[in-house]
Parts: sequence; C-alpha cells; structure tokens
Amino acid sequence: AFDDSLLHRGGYQALELVRLANRTPLLWVRVDPHGIFDGRIALFQQDACLGEQLFHDGDASSQVEALRALAERPLRVQGSVKVKSLYGVMVDELPVHLLSDCLRGSVALHADLPHNPAIRSQAAFAIAQWQNNKAPITQNSVGWVGLHLLVQYFNEQFYKNGNVVSPKFSRLCLRAETGAESNNSNA
Repeated sequence: AFDDSLLHRGGYQALELVRLANRTPLLWVRVDPHGIFDGRIALFQQDACLGEQLFHDGDASSQVEALRALAERPLRVQGSVKVKSLYGVMVDELPVHLLSDCLRGSVALHADLPHNPAIRSQAAFAIAQWQNNKAPITQNSVGWVGLHLLVQYFNEQFYKNGNVVSPKFSRLCLRAETGAESNNSNA
C-alpha cells in the first residue's frame, strides 16, 4: 500500500501520481524558450505538464518557470473534479510534493543527476510560497503540508543525533600555475 512515508523515498512518486491526474496528452508546452519575443506570455498548464517540465527539461530557466507556476497551485481550472485523492495524497497537494521531490534532489530525468543547488533553493522558496498561499487560518488547523515538508528536509539534511550539523562543502578549487609561478617554485 502507498502512504506518505513512501512518497519521497524512491524518487519519482509525486511525478507518477501527478501523471495519473493528467487530463491532457501533452507533456509540456514552452513558448519562446530563447527569450526572443520581448513581451509577456501567459500560459496555463496542468500540474502534470509542469512536473514533466521540471524533471525533463534540461534548461534551468524552464525549471524555474515550472517551480514558480507550481507554487501558485491549485488553480480553479485545474485537475479533475471527481478525483480528490490518489493513493491517500490529496490532488491539490500534489504540486508541493513535486516541489519537495525537487528540493530533496530526486534525480532529474534529463541528466541522471539531482537538480543543481540553485534550482533546489528555488524549490525551497516555491514550497514556502505555496504554503503561504494555502496557509490555514489558525496554527492549530490541519493544512501545513509545505511547512512540514520543509522541516522534514531540514531535519534530514542538517539534524543528526540531536545536533544541528553544518553543511559540508566538498568542492575543490584548482588553479593553473602561470609560467612565472612555476619558475619561482623550481628555484
């Protein structure tokens, strides 16, 4: 049986669930990907289309567009009227679970690597924006899904054995030696 504990364990569960709710044969639509048209284009796509764009389009600006559009969900024109939940996950909460998969570093299908840190930080911002749009009236109400996902991510990444652990930056910077520097080191 599928439950919330399995939603982010293997990678693409949120994307698969949103595919089940898809009512169109489209993967995604992108107008003017190179930014040649100097104007504003408004395009409304379903969650499934935006999920496919987020995980399949290799262009970072396209991924950010999908993140920002998912943060504004749900829209009134969105989704099936009859289906309220899929395998215990509310259909109107699927966008935040897609954002959470991106934040957690679920493998981006176009590259076999997680989204880069800039996209993942945009995903965290989009989850906060989604929760802000859907915030319940009182703090004791049910409906803090985005906040719980952000806290869960923080605990998984930075909280070990009761202590907050600082992030480990493992990048190595190499510098090429110039001819003058290599002559000085040999002298």
